[in-house]
This record gives sequence, structure tokens and C-alpha cells, in this order.
Amino acid sequence: MLYDASLGTAGTSAVVRLAGEVTGRDVEALRALLDRAVQQNPRRLVVDLHDVLSLAPAAVRCLAFVQQHLPPTSDVVIEGAPAEVERRLRLAGLDRSMVIVPRPADALTPA
Repeated sequence: MLYDASLGTAGTSAVVRLAGEVTGRDVEALRALLDRAVQQNPRRLVVDLHDVLSLAPAAVRCLAFVQQHLPPTSDVVIEGAPAEVERRLRLAGLDRSMVIVPRPADALTPA
């Protein structure tokens, strides 16, 4: 599945939705999208990874950098990452500066 991304808002939150395989080739576009989200000065930045199949290490670094560009009062929430992506986020230490909401157990069970 090809990479896809979108940016939306909900109240004081910015929501970045990613889908597909986020490869090194997609990092520049991801960085630009995250920069647009930061420019909105959100109280909360939600990164929705429910539809992500994989996340390149450079994309993980982009998520780490976005935290540094938000005001200290802003929160970053990463939702729904597949187990392998969540593991990579935790290994990078993002769980110390962001809230990582695991994918619900029922989403892991095939229908």
C-alpha cells in the first residue's frame, strides 16, 4: 500500500493521519505535513497510525523533531500504531515525551 497522509483539525487539536508504508522517500512530505500541523499551534497534536503498515526510521525521527517545535504546553498523542511500529517508537524513546495509545486488541484479530 502506498503512503498517504492528511491533516485535519478538531477544536484545538491537529490530527495527522498516516496510511500505508511510510518509507524514506516519504519523509520530506511527512516533514512538510508535520510542519503545517505545528504552524496551527495546536494544544494537542494527534498522529493517527491505525492504517500504517510500516514506518521508516527517518519518519520516527520526524515525529521526535515535531515535539521540539511545539510549545511546552502542547501534547503529542500517537494512536493505533501496529505492534512493530509501536515497538520502534518506544525504542526511540518517544514514549517518554509523547503519549502512545496502543492499537485496541480487537483491531488485531482478523474478522
